[in-house]
Amino acid sequence: MTSRERLETAWSFEQADRVPIELRISPNAYDHPGAARVLELIDECADNFYGCSPYDWGFLGLPATYSERELERKPGEFVRTERIYDTSAGPFTAIVREPDFEGGAIDCHWEKRYITCPEDIERLIEPTFEVREPDVGELHRAVAEVGDKGIVLVSILHPLGWLVRNATMEEVYIWFKTHRDLIHRFLEVTNTHVAETVEAMLLAGIGPYFAVCAHEMLIPPWAGTEFFEEFVFQYDKRVNDVIHAHGGKLRAHCHGNAMHYLERFWEMGIDAVEPLEAAPMGDVDLSEAKLRVGDRMLLSGNIPSPYFPTWSREQVEQSVCEAIKAGAPGGGFSLRTTGGTAGTGAVRGFEQLGKILDNCEAYLLAGLKYGAYPI
Repeated sequence: MTSRERLETAWSFEQADRVPIELRISPNAYDHPGAARVLELIDECADNFYGCSPYDWGFLGLPATYSERELERKPGEFVRTERIYDTSAGPFTAIVREPDFEGGAIDCHWEKRYITCPEDIERLIEPTFEVREPDVGELHRAVAEVGDKGIVLVSILHPLGWLVRNATMEEVYIWFKTHRDLIHRFLEVTNTHVAETVEAMLLAGIGPYFAVCAHEMLIPPWAGTEFFEEFVFQYDKRVNDVIHAHGGKLRAHCHGNAMHYLERFWEMGIDAVEPLEAAPMGDVDLSEAKLRVGDRMLLSGNIPSPYFPTWSREQVEQSVCEAIKAGAPGGGFSLRTTGGTAGTGAVRGFEQLGKILDNCEAYLLAGLKYGAYPI
């Protein structure tokens, strides 16, 4: 089987020749001597999903021009930068402080977010949201590049997830109580635009597989069940119903405490979910998840790569073996590390990266060893 066939078979809840094995490592790791063997194995046996963005979502769906302005720099310490989006609703600005060192920063501190008050939300929804022409050629280029090596997922905007990530975190969740009507107007306007845009993409031949990233910020410990039912479910379902009406499927990226939301995820139209983090990073019991939704949702993940800097190869192999036993029977499962690129993009030092790469190799080999059907 090709990787594409293997993933599609798993997503159809049938057993392929073996369990799909997802893995990519950060380009920052390519120069490490330990990367060569891992990259060789990835080329030989990895079955990956690849993102594609054939629609320019701008700033929350509004056409936008982006620029930056350096505010302050202390060489070898930090640099402060103002990030600016100019839109038809006016400019939206943020200020970030990043470490200043050779090789660049892997993270930053937000001194100011783009959305700082309810008035900013009012500004956002005043203009008319118009569906612009998608770039069909971008999808064709991505599909041609990936070929049979995997499946291309079209990225779509999630307005509520976008708001939470781009607003002042200390205040944004309060607004759902103090400005409930405004939040509902925001969600009505923006999700209508997303649904219309997704339909335009589908009618243009873009799809059938889509991806969204948002829900980890919309479940515990950030928010609870009442919040999810009022502000997430109905609006997500509207968009997801459009995807399903055209025969498409949606995959969601959701870290954290997703266990008790899996059934509601499926009911609102999510067809696949990753990375299924177990305790202490999350609360997903893979065996229980398989019983609850394993015949309806493609379950991907459960290999805790944050432990790769310290685990032995034997511990990695045991983790893979247990995940396959719990998730693989009957199809509907793919192996995936819970950390993006298995943590190879956020390491401290040559030795630590070598340890992670060694365990990436152990992960791939264990997937081949234990993943052949029948399990």
